[in-house]
Parts: sequence; C-alpha cells; structure tokens
Amino acid sequence: MSQTLSLPLIGLEETFPDKLFVLHHPASDRYGCFCHDGVHGLACFSSEGGAFRFAEWIDLSGMMTKEVSFDEAREVAKQRPMPVVSLMLLDRMEDPQIHYVR
Repeated sequence: MSQTLSLPLIGLEETFPDKLFVLHHPASDRYGCFCHDGVHGLACFSSEGGAFRFAEWIDLSGMMTKEVSFDEAREVAKQRPMPVVSLMLLDRMEDPQIHYVR
C-alpha cells in the first residue's frame, strides 16, 4: 500500500508582481544583476524606489529604471550571458524570490 506524504511547498504562495522595475544602462545595453548564494540573476523590484536604491551600489553612471512586465523581465534575464540563470525579486535582499529562466 502506498502512502502520499503531505508536505508544504515553501514559497509556492509567493508570486512575482505583474509589473517590475529593472535597471538598464542604455549606452551599453547592460542590466543590473545580483548574486545570492551563488545564483546569478537579473535584479528586479516591485517599486521604482527599490531599483533606485540598488542603483547606488552599481559603479556605472547612466543607469535608468525601466518598468517591464514579468514576461518582459523573464526575456531580458534569458538574454543575459551566463552565469545569469534567474530573475531575482530583491524587495527583501536578504531573502530574494528567485525565478529560474534556464
């Protein structure tokens, strides 16, 4: 007789917002990225203020915030070179939400 164990899936109730803010450098077509526990991802935020605060950490003048949909952010993350493998919601930088794109 087989048994099914009921275990909660951590983070399943958490979702990404429909609209996100990313940092973009138009002159070089570079985007703000982040590394958390060895996972590299496109940095995104649910508010423009969060993106501005993150921009202060980046040593590249001319970074601009860009509002994108979740699907657009996924596509940008997929187009980034390795080692970027995810989209990272950094509203809580100590505990980011990670969505793998490859």
